[in-house]
Amino acid sequence: MKSRLCCALLALVWALPAAAQDDCVFLHDGTKIDAVRVDSYDVFSLRYSKGGNNTVAADQVTKVTLGRFDDVYRRGLEDPVLMLTLAREQLATKNALIAQLGYLGVAARLFDAGEPAKATAVLEELLKAIPDAAVIPELYRRKFEYYTSLGEPGARDAAQVARQYQSAAVSGSWPSGFVAEAEFFLVLAEQGVDLRDKLRAVVAKSDAHPLIGNRARIELAHSLRKARDFEAARRIYDQVQNRDGVDADSRAGALLGLGLLLLDQQKAADTAVFKQALLLFLRVRLETREVRAALRAEALYHAIVAADKWRGPEYTSIMGRCRRLLLDEFPSTQWAKLAKDGF
Repeated sequence: MKSRLCCALLALVWALPAAAQDDCVFLHDGTKIDAVRVDSYDVFSLRYSKGGNNTVAADQVTKVTLGRFDDVYRRGLEDPVLMLTLAREQLATKNALIAQLGYLGVAARLFDAGEPAKATAVLEELLKAIPDAAVIPELYRRKFEYYTSLGEPGARDAAQVARQYQSAAVSGSWPSGFVAEAEFFLVLAEQGVDLRDKLRAVVAKSDAHPLIGNRARIELAHSLRKARDFEAARRIYDQVQNRDGVDADSRAGALLGLGLLLLDQQKAADTAVFKQALLLFLRVRLETREVRAALRAEALYHAIVAADKWRGPEYTSIMGRCRRLLLDEFPSTQWAKLAKDGF
């Protein structure tokens, strides 16, 4: 199976510190700080040099790119065993930053391959070696994403991961954004009849953490859509779509939701609308490549459904291509199972 490691690396690409200031830091509010040298990064803060020493809270950082990553991990990009060996070598020589990315990359490959036990073992090794690693929240996200992608069979494990994340963030006095994210994950994992009220509560206190607020809005819109409150759902999807600096996951969620609204509301004879829905699902694939695997898998599945309903030129080729991508890249997800059973 082709690995989706590249997505994880795009989300958090690190390499050894270099003399040239060719690093770049991206923040949740859309700010891009380029031509810097990242000096240190842990779960509390990121420190960089650009006309002096600067610090930003770790929970405000969306993505970091550092130079010379390939110089360290080039030989292991297609081999998780070799990458883990290289990461351990970096850890032994006290290069904590680059070592963390190696561990994250290995875990990402293993999760993508449907081997959560092995991925978890890698993460636990990292936690033991670097308790305050900046990638630790990302590791909890990867685990939570994996279990939620399984649907109902993974719900209990997803809730457990959310509680572990919350406990680590609170007991470790991590920045508040990580605590808020863990609480949001717990809301999603536990569901319940009061889900929409809990999501509205998350949105109401999200001013300091717009990323969490936007993702909670998308989940609220999904819940309203499932309850057939289509106009309320559409307003939220459009609101998130039109916001400045929206993260890729929230944007992808809005595109996905708008496509699902079209499928939910249209009659079987309205083939033009099914084409519109198909294009929205394909935009998730083409325009938001860094998003969570669960979102990309769901968009591919619904692209298959929309193409089948549309039945326009070359629709069977579109269905076949999307099905192959879904089964090759996300074989352990509930969406792959549905594609196998239904198409």
